[in-house]
Amino acid sequence: MIANYHTHTPRCHHAQGSEEAYVRCAIEAGLKTLGFSDHTPYPFPDDYISTFRMGVEELPDYANAVRAVQQQFADQIQIHLGVEAEYYPKYFADMVSLLRDNGVEYMILGQHLLGNELGEAYCAIPSDEAGLVRYCDQSIEAMHTGLFTYFAHPDLVNFLRDPEVYRTHMRRLCKAARSCNLPLEINLLGMKSGRHYPNPLLWELAAEEGCPVILGCDAHQPEALLDGQIERQALELVQRLGLHLLEDVPLRRI
Repeated sequence: MIANYHTHTPRCHHAQGSEEAYVRCAIEAGLKTLGFSDHTPYPFPDDYISTFRMGVEELPDYANAVRAVQQQFADQIQIHLGVEAEYYPKYFADMVSLLRDNGVEYMILGQHLLGNELGEAYCAIPSDEAGLVRYCDQSIEAMHTGLFTYFAHPDLVNFLRDPEVYRTHMRRLCKAARSCNLPLEINLLGMKSGRHYPNPLLWELAAEEGCPVILGCDAHQPEALLDGQIERQALELVQRLGLHLLEDVPLRRI
């Protein structure tokens, strides 16, 4: 890997390590580019608290911290300021405006919940066909905004029933990604921790549809950037299926 755009910070309440620690590990790993993409704040109603993302009030500090390491390590590595964001139609425009006001450069799509989050279940909880359809429909709508740089863990949706039903709907997702020229991320955290993703069925479809793919560390600790063994496992998947792997991606500025 020469670039990783999927990097978190403690502001999401489930990651550890300072920005400087992530950067130093990225340099040690030989990365040329590191993108920070902590879970985006969303301007939800005041009586709702989303527990896995930074708050709106934390965004300026996040942006300033990333800019500080950009300057500190300017002669050693390229650093970008981004977020991992869901597409929630009701709040999306206000969220994008908030990011722009704080100089955020890019977003990666990570559709953890559907609808507008409130009252919805985590997409990694086993789903029925109706949930799978909603996941694909909302993700495709997100792709067509043209604002996302790539799609993180597109196989997060956890459908354990008929494989042919899964293929039917996830093929639509792959076709949309290819049409939008939006790379799909093979998620190294999911691979390392033995989650239900990466899902081989999805990556077989991605190969068949000619989707570009990229590796993403989804780093929640600085040391995750140094895990060459997981990177090699992901490359084996790429080679076995004949996937079109990108070393780097152009940022879609928001």
